[in-house]
Amino acid sequence: MMPTSLAGRLVGGAAIFIMLALLIAGGVIGAVLEHFVRGQIDQRLDGQLHAVADALVAPGGRLDLTRNVDAPPFDLPGSGWAWQVGHDGVPVLRSRSLGPASLGHPAGPVPALGLPPPFAPLDPQGRELARDRLKPAPPLSQEMAAPDWGRAMPDGGGPWTDTLLTRSVQTTIDAVPVVITATAPQRALRGPLRDALLTVGASLLVLAAAFLAAVLLQVRVGLRPLTALRSRLAEVRKGRTDRIAGSYPQELQPLVDELNALLEQNAESLVRARRHVSNLAHGLKTPLASLAVALDGPGYDPQGRYHALLDLMDRQIRHHLRRARAAALGSPARSQVALAPRVADLATALVKIYADKALRFDNHVPPGIAVACDQQDVDEMLGNLLDNACKWARGVVTITAVEAGRLVALSIADDGPGLAPDRLPDVLRPGRRLDESTPGYGFGLPITRELAELYGGALSLGSSSSSGLSAVLTLPAAAAL
Repeated sequence: MMPTSLAGRLVGGAAIFIMLALLIAGGVIGAVLEHFVRGQIDQRLDGQLHAVADALVAPGGRLDLTRNVDAPPFDLPGSGWAWQVGHDGVPVLRSRSLGPASLGHPAGPVPALGLPPPFAPLDPQGRELARDRLKPAPPLSQEMAAPDWGRAMPDGGGPWTDTLLTRSVQTTIDAVPVVITATAPQRALRGPLRDALLTVGASLLVLAAAFLAAVLLQVRVGLRPLTALRSRLAEVRKGRTDRIAGSYPQELQPLVDELNALLEQNAESLVRARRHVSNLAHGLKTPLASLAVALDGPGYDPQGRYHALLDLMDRQIRHHLRRARAAALGSPARSQVALAPRVADLATALVKIYADKALRFDNHVPPGIAVACDQQDVDEMLGNLLDNACKWARGVVTITAVEAGRLVALSIADDGPGLAPDRLPDVLRPGRRLDESTPGYGFGLPITRELAELYGGALSLGSSSSSGLSAVLTLPAAAAL
């Protein structure tokens, strides 16, 4: 169930916690808003209860009002905002909004209304005016059947389909005990609460979107050093650099330091392995080749048994040297080498060495071609091939390079006497020299072929366009890594 990517886990986890936090915040805000709106309604009902109680008088035990207390919305019929004054379980006075209906009697104990000293009754004219504006309710027998006063009515139903919010108090007016009830419709609570919650919900959705966008941006910025680290590791793997450069956050810097230390250790191991391989190759193969040449003399090995043993030893040495060198070259420290500068440097050195021949190098190696090989191996292979070409060239050595897909073909041709096709395989055998008058041991071309094969390349010989010898060295291109 967990995302496979680190970014997905971070974003998914943050999204879950953000939504939970916003849901909890929405619930808390809704409860606070409901408490606030309900408090406002209760205050309004309490104010109406006090207004009715302040206006009540009971001269001669008959309840009446000294003034009109039906302020809006208590004067709108069917609005649900209503009040009622009851005595001995019978409604005596009620608001204009009730019309002919009446409210039930609250069940259970009714709290007392704490009032200041009774107001002085108004003058008869004002009292009479109040009676004209709001007359007492007619007897129940003439209006409707008596309601069930024993039914509980807190937030209960009334004469309207909407549920009513009620508040009731009891007090005494001129020694007449009365119960005053005020009601408000449920929509007075639901309407403002719904409008407020819609606004709050929309705000929370916008806030959630903003939080998620911030999380996405934070994850992208926070994981950017990992992307940079991956690209620089790829540069190391492709051989374009030998260490991870750049500064990283303090959480990643120890990892980068460890990777650089590992790369340095591998590079040192590669150098040591190459040195051991080279020493072993020169320490074993040269005596074996010299022994093979000696055994070619008349009478030394007429039956060829020692030659067979020497061939077996040579194959075993080449096999184990190839495995050791291949393991070393499999290290991440393999680099890429541009051919043009190396050819130019070797050509400059060889012109001085063969100054007596006045050689000219035609270098046609494009500057953008590079091979995925170690520089020391490239120098050794190029040095062997160029040195061999300079030995036999009359005046011109031509060097060309072509990149074909994942390989680079480097051709080195001279204008010397060349070789017959049937004699070409012999020069690739260790210790075989076709002309004993030239200096050397006959290991240059075989070593070059072995190195090329270790990299997955090859060395082939043929005739050049000027009837000389042409050596084609194939190596993996740097872009193939």
